[in-house]
Amino acid sequence: MSRVLHYRLYGLPEHQLERIHEQFEALAGARAWRCGQPWIASGQSRGLFEMEYFRHLKKDEGPRLSAAGFVKMTGDETDALIITIFVRDLSAEYRVWASIRDQDHPLAKLRKLEFESGRLPGGQSLEDVLAKRPVIKKVEGERIFFYPPTFRLHSQGPPSPEWAYALCGIRAYAPTLLEAEQEALKILRGFGHLGA
Repeated sequence: MSRVLHYRLYGLPEHQLERIHEQFEALAGARAWRCGQPWIASGQSRGLFEMEYFRHLKKDEGPRLSAAGFVKMTGDETDALIITIFVRDLSAEYRVWASIRDQDHPLAKLRKLEFESGRLPGGQSLEDVLAKRPVIKKVEGERIFFYPPTFRLHSQGPPSPEWAYALCGIRAYAPTLLEAEQEALKILRGFGHLGA
């Protein structure tokens, strides 16, 4: 059975749901996904599957549920991390409660995350609980390393305010994981053209 990542948003005003749908559509088109493209269902959904999915969830979870979705994972932790950061950012932007459930996540502490206005229940940021080691993505036989902002190359070094990435002996920084991934893939394609 495939690993499934479930995400939910609670307490959104009705007039903001259209923008949430637009933001999910923009995320879905922002990169190539190994998992299915992220999507969201709400009371404003028009597709039959989305309407029924949301109706059943709302019946189970109550009136505070505003929007929900899920994706089937195919082994790319970068997909899961980007979706997690995206949901966290929505929670912060709209100052609402959000949750992510990933029953089969390899790290037990990341199997269920809840955000209130973008922060974890104890007031920590997501980056505070992320593993302090790189996320590795394999593309075309090459490994790309993504380092969260809390990662320290040396124990005495300060954390970076940005995501670092490294591949083919090159190390650079980008403001977000999504941008770091896009830049790393451009570099990889460039090296591919040089070697062709």
